[in-house]
Amino acid sequence: MNPLQIGHFGLRTRNLDQSIDWYGKTFGADVRFRNEFAAFMSFDDEHHRFVLWDDGETSAKPETAAGVDHIGFMVADPGGLAEQYARLKGLGITPTMGVNHHFTSSLYYRDPDGNEVEISCDNLPTKAAANAFMKSEAMAAAMVPPSFGGEFDPEELLRLHRAGAPTEELARIGL
Repeated sequence: MNPLQIGHFGLRTRNLDQSIDWYGKTFGADVRFRNEFAAFMSFDDEHHRFVLWDDGETSAKPETAAGVDHIGFMVADPGGLAEQYARLKGLGITPTMGVNHHFTSSLYYRDPDGNEVEISCDNLPTKAAANAFMKSEAMAAAMVPPSFGGEFDPEELLRLHRAGAPTEELARIGL
C-alpha cells in the first residue's frame, strides 16, 4: 500500500477575494479553478493544495473552539525561514510570533479569517535526530505552554542569516 501524503486542505472563508490574495501571496499559489463561491489553488505541480470557499453562511468561530488549530509548512533550514520572513514582510504579511521549539523553529501567521498558518524549519541536522529529540526529556521540558519553546524576533534571525551566521547558530536563536 502506498503511504498517504497530505494533498490539500479546505478552508471556509468570509471573504473569498481576500483569502485568494493572501494565499496567493503567502505561498506563491495560483488559482487553478474559480467560480462565484470557491477557488482551487496550488503552488506546485499538484492540481490543488488549497480549496477556499465562501458559501455566504460562514461565521467566525471562537478562538478556543475545537478543530484544526493550525496548518504547518516547511522550509529547508533556518536560513530559508529567514528568507521566507523577508519575502512575506515585503508583501506586508508579518508573523504574530516566532518560536524556537528546539527541534524546529516556526513563524506563525494569521490569514484574513484568523486561521493560523505556521512556516517552520528543522533545527537538527537529520530527521533521525529530530525524531530522537521528540522522545527525550528535553522535548518534554520544551513543550510547556504558552509558547512551547523560546520566542525569537524574526528580524534578528534575518540579520544573523544575512550576516553569514552558520546554520547551527540560526537554529539556536530564541533559546
